[in-house]
Amino acid sequence: MKFIKEWKSFLNEQNFLKGYPLDINEDGEVVLYHVSSHNNIQRFEPEVASKSAKNYTTRDYVTWNRPRVFFFTKRSQEDTGIGRIPGSNYYKVEVPMDKLYPVMKDPANLSSKLEIQNYMIQNIDGFEERFKKAEKCEAGVEYNQWHICTKNIDSDGLAWYEERFMGKKFLIDDPRLHSQKPNVYEMVANLAEKRYGSIGFIYPQEAGNQNTLIATIWRPVNALKLNNYYQEI
Repeated sequence: MKFIKEWKSFLNEQNFLKGYPLDINEDGEVVLYHVSSHNNIQRFEPEVASKSAKNYTTRDYVTWNRPRVFFFTKRSQEDTGIGRIPGSNYYKVEVPMDKLYPVMKDPANLSSKLEIQNYMIQNIDGFEERFKKAEKCEAGVEYNQWHICTKNIDSDGLAWYEERFMGKKFLIDDPRLHSQKPNVYEMVANLAEKRYGSIGFIYPQEAGNQNTLIATIWRPVNALKLNNYYQEI
């Protein structure tokens, strides 16, 4: 019983969406909405959906190409760019709150420089060797005010190097490694799924505007048909 209580307490602490203006069903799940030109969808399959993505969706694939399905978080919500999404078939999905990660706020710091450094140690040939030989920022060490370890918050553990005429740089920011750095969205998605069981992101289409929250899900989810989506005033 003690273990179960501790586990429930841990899950509550990981409620990253507490206070978000979302539609919640009686089981505490987030209700998301999708407008489509396709009838009789029973299950949203990201791999399938990505192959028939519309032009207003493919814009998002420029920065991150993982197959995923996009959802609104409120009935009658419209896209901030094009307005109403074409289609007369309306669906909803119900997702446990702890399965959605707020990627822009990134409360668990999954996009931090340290996470990028860990990724590069594990995935880039030769980086680990350079990391071992490099200087590291250390908490408690008093660097001068212009030092790179002082200028950056949470720099403890970050490797840095210095080159003539270029000054000090973090090893992860070496221009010669730019093409090998991870896509941050892909990295965060992998970490969020591994650590918290996330299957999608939630974020505002307009920065800072919680009324424009949308979700994007990269795992299959069951669909429920709606008779109507738009609530006319």
